[in-house]
Amino acid sequence: MKKTSILAALALLGIQTASVLKAQQLNNPVGICYVEVNNNNMLNAGSYTLQNSNKQLFDVAIIFAANINYDVSKSRAYISSNNNVTKVLNDVNTYVKPLQQKGIKVLLDILGNHQGAGISNFPNREAAKDFALQIANTVYTYGLDGVDLDDEYAGYGNNGTGQPNSSSFVMLLQELKAAMPDKLITFYYLGPATSRQSFGGDAAGNYIDYSWNPYYGTYSAPNVPPLTKSKLSPAATWIQNTNPQSTSTATLTTLATNTKNDGYGVFMWYDLGGTDVASYLSTGSNILYNENTQLTGSLYSWSQGVACDPPLGLEVTNVTGTSAKLNWTTNGSQTYNIDYKPANSTTWVSAGTNYSGTNIVINNLSLNTDYDWRIQSSCSSTLTSTYLFAPRFNSGNGCATPAGLVSGSNLGTTTQLSWDATGASSYNLQYKTTAATNWTDVPNISTNTYTLQNLSPNTSYQWKVQSVCTGGTVSTYSGESTFNSGFAPVTSPGARSLSFNGNTNYLNAGQFNLSGNALTFEGWVKVNAFKTGFPYISSVMGIEVGDNNSAILRFGDGNLANNKLQFILSFGSSQIKLNSNAGLNTNTWYHIAATYDGASMKLYINGTLDASATATGNFTANGILYLARNYDNSRTLNGNLDEFRVWKRALTAQEILDNKCNVAANSTALEANWKMDEGSGNGALDATANTHFATLTNMTNANWSTDVACNSSLSVDDLKGLAIGKESSVYPNPVKKGSDIHFKIENNSASEISLYDISGKLLKKQRINKNNNIVNTQDLSVGTYIYKIISVDNHILSSGKIMVK
Repeated sequence: MKKTSILAALALLGIQTASVLKAQQLNNPVGICYVEVNNNNMLNAGSYTLQNSNKQLFDVAIIFAANINYDVSKSRAYISSNNNVTKVLNDVNTYVKPLQQKGIKVLLDILGNHQGAGISNFPNREAAKDFALQIANTVYTYGLDGVDLDDEYAGYGNNGTGQPNSSSFVMLLQELKAAMPDKLITFYYLGPATSRQSFGGDAAGNYIDYSWNPYYGTYSAPNVPPLTKSKLSPAATWIQNTNPQSTSTATLTTLATNTKNDGYGVFMWYDLGGTDVASYLSTGSNILYNENTQLTGSLYSWSQGVACDPPLGLEVTNVTGTSAKLNWTTNGSQTYNIDYKPANSTTWVSAGTNYSGTNIVINNLSLNTDYDWRIQSSCSSTLTSTYLFAPRFNSGNGCATPAGLVSGSNLGTTTQLSWDATGASSYNLQYKTTAATNWTDVPNISTNTYTLQNLSPNTSYQWKVQSVCTGGTVSTYSGESTFNSGFAPVTSPGARSLSFNGNTNYLNAGQFNLSGNALTFEGWVKVNAFKTGFPYISSVMGIEVGDNNSAILRFGDGNLANNKLQFILSFGSSQIKLNSNAGLNTNTWYHIAATYDGASMKLYINGTLDASATATGNFTANGILYLARNYDNSRTLNGNLDEFRVWKRALTAQEILDNKCNVAANSTALEANWKMDEGSGNGALDATANTHFATLTNMTNANWSTDVACNSSLSVDDLKGLAIGKESSVYPNPVKKGSDIHFKIENNSASEISLYDISGKLLKKQRINKNNNIVNTQDLSVGTYIYKIISVDNHILSSGKIMVK
């Protein structure tokens, strides 16, 4: 398997611990060995020695690899370890220390994961320092010797992140060396970072210990000034010689000979497995060291680790000088272990063990002191995640930091912000788009609410607030909160669906983190034509970052009929696929649902259970969620979608049957609800408060269709005894055709206005966004109409008749 495919599948992130390697003899290159821990045991790096001197063949063993993931909720890059890296780090006594006792340095490789985060696009020094501290804390916590930086598979620009810039890589290295001066930093010479090695008169090579060529079977020295030949490997050798693209014995001979003759001091070996390759290694070692390589240790097999992920959304609020609240987003039913310490201390203090909840308060802090904190999930009595290290915070001067940041009423160009009052005389607010570098200041806000205006529609923003206390002292800024400005509300012309051409049309619903042990996808689908070419996939909805990060509902697969449903979840490094028994027909509306409850995966068709499979544990699905597309445009849907929803719980069979056409917007664990009734515009709005607006891609108003699965209509009871309710007034009534109807609504739980003709057919639906709502009658005929004002929990607050004349 190519390294590129392995990397994409593994998506791992690397950190090295580092005391400096012992000086090597002249022209005796330092041996670097990568171990793919998704398939192989790290201990094999210590099983080979040189025959005469008994020295270890490999001086550095690299855990390949951990990932650079992106927490969209906090606009933050973070270190993510998959099930196998987690297994290694959580048991360093077994997999790391035996190598170190033999004199081998053990590093962790850090690798992008298609989420927009990488070593080349930190927008400022604050972000670079935050990630450097994560690396350093990881290295010291797990007793590693350093970090290996690899600028591949970042997916720069995804999730609203920026493109590579000229300052990021050098800033990261500067902060990294300051945070762990006694550890190794190595550079896998690939990606945008190779051309961004200078900033502010400083060079990346001033902080890098070693670098090597990444292209296997080739000989090309990295250009990392001021590193000399003694710190570089122009040779790149792929050990697994059963693979057609590995480095042959003849090529290895050439690479080793050139390294020796040209006086380079490093030789890189990639992908050490669990079979005896002493003879192959001897081909190189005889040239490099004048000694054969022998297998002197055991060869170790490898069994897969179990997935357990730490929570995201880490932030600090309610900072008072002597106390602070540590917050996170729950990641399922597991408990958490939380520690903190002063930044200049090496001793962690436990704040909670096997703790349930989403926040904890720590006390007895020292004023104006920097603190670090970390958290790990406890998924079972024997399984924990690796630690996730939170951004460093300052305890402050006693002027309380605002907390409880809330955004709402997202109307495309305006958003309402609020936060908990702290008793401050005023507040300073800062906001920016997620992709921007500079903040916009809004000073001297007299209350704890503020309406941002002149925003860009459907754009991700970050914002934060600080208190201004008596005497002019200010608090630290709150943790950053995010919101999507959304789309401007539209007046629904009635029930609609969205049609897709099976080629270029799809919806991008933005970043979702669905990881956990409970999920439901559901909605209505009508397929015009199923795919006839391999792999026969018509996507419905889901996340697909790789085999170790996916939650997908689709039709067809390489070995599955193109009209059968398939539900996919990632557990560890592999996927479990559940196929439907029934095949679906074209040009027919079906309600489909896929659920996972921690014990089994199930598929329902029209409310009836069709297929199920046993599955346990936490799945991983963290990335962009698409509708009518996954992976690429060759897997798009040719058909219609209507009333699609995502739940962070498993619906029961009865719930699926009862609520196929409508659910309350505030239903428990309803994460997103796209009713698709807008009828115009470039977005499908999310009926929940979570603002998962879905952007229409390569689509126009012509994609809004009156071919719907659920025809909204009034019931017989709705038509009886209609009167204007006490909580609203409507004027003028009667209204002249073409004029506006004004609804004055005083109930804060009101969600939408629906307008029906006298037969009960839904004609218009409009979301409520301010106290005075207006519905224009230009497209209505003269006659009598019925209105309903609906609450967020789908109750009728008031109703009545309107006359158009």
